[in-house]
Amino acid sequence: MIMKVKGSLLTQEAELEASKDEISAFFDGVIPEFVKDGGGILSDTVKFWRFKNAVRIVKNSKKLIIDSGLAKKEVPLKVLLPILENSTLEEVEQMQDKWSNLLANAITGAKDISPNFAEILKELSSLEVSLLDKIFEEIKDKTYEERKNIQFTKKKICEIFKLSSEQADLIIENLYRLNLFQAPAGHGIAVGEYKFALRTTEIFEFTTLGFKFVEACKFEIPN
Repeated sequence: MIMKVKGSLLTQEAELEASKDEISAFFDGVIPEFVKDGGGILSDTVKFWRFKNAVRIVKNSKKLIIDSGLAKKEVPLKVLLPILENSTLEEVEQMQDKWSNLLANAITGAKDISPNFAEILKELSSLEVSLLDKIFEEIKDKTYEERKNIQFTKKKICEIFKLSSEQADLIIENLYRLNLFQAPAGHGIAVGEYKFALRTTEIFEFTTLGFKFVEACKFEIPN
């Protein structure tokens, strides 16, 4: 009976090693070698890589806070932990800067940081962030009521960022999904006082969530 158990364990170990080899072969040329250990599983080296990202992001945030002269405040864990966890996976410097800004705003209380902002930022590409920044710059000085009446066109976005209509649709639809953009309401059809929203990507608007999210990813040094 004991021999059977030992044999079974040896078989399981052999199957596990074979599985590791299979996984390693599958990921050859797909992910950087430093990400894998000898068996093809994500290695502890990734922890160091993520740590290096964390160091850069935290150092940037520290500099922003020192330059601002603002005091640090306690940050709720449901806001702080998603920022720290998700930011370390970011490789693009432009995006790391956004995480640094978000962290600095959370620590200083310079802007209200919603717990879902980290979840939104991790789902955006650098191109989408650039597009959001571009539109934000056009309306940042407008009042809340004025912003609600400003619309943007897909055609203009295609011209500025050299996008095909399909590429622009993909970006706009993702920003709809994240509720950062919304389709405008129609003027002719309504139920009571509530107008129907148009199903289109040709014209779109910034949502209040979108505006506040982009604002939270910017850090301003007080004059």
